[in-house]
Amino acid sequence: MAEFFNTYGFLIVSAIFGAILGISVYLPLIAGQLSLATSGFYALGGYIAAIASTKILITTTGTLPIWWVLLEMLVAGVASGILAIILGIPVLRLRGIYLAIATIAFVEIVRVISLNLEITGGAIGIFGI
Repeated sequence: MAEFFNTYGFLIVSAIFGAILGISVYLPLIAGQLSLATSGFYALGGYIAAIASTKILITTTGTLPIWWVLLEMLVAGVASGILAIILGIPVLRLRGIYLAIATIAFVEIVRVISLNLEITGGAIGIFGI
């Protein structure tokens, strides 16, 4: 069983995260709204976790303790949630194409910021995750 998870663990986790991302895009569509900001929140959480694991806690063994990984996930989720609230307040009354434009503008802001900040590694990205 351990060999199975060593071989396919990353694929399973990626599939679960992809399913969660797909559901989070589908739920607003059920309500008749098109929100495209989901990928921005996903990217923000990923960047927070990557920065925390490479820049904040540096280990010599190359592996992180499980409590640190869980703390990273919690902090990334809370930070994305806070940013979602900050974004949600101004776009609360927008409907239709205006909501889609506002949320895609947010995604573009996240993309431009992540490509230009030194802590995110710019266009090269973050190594050693």
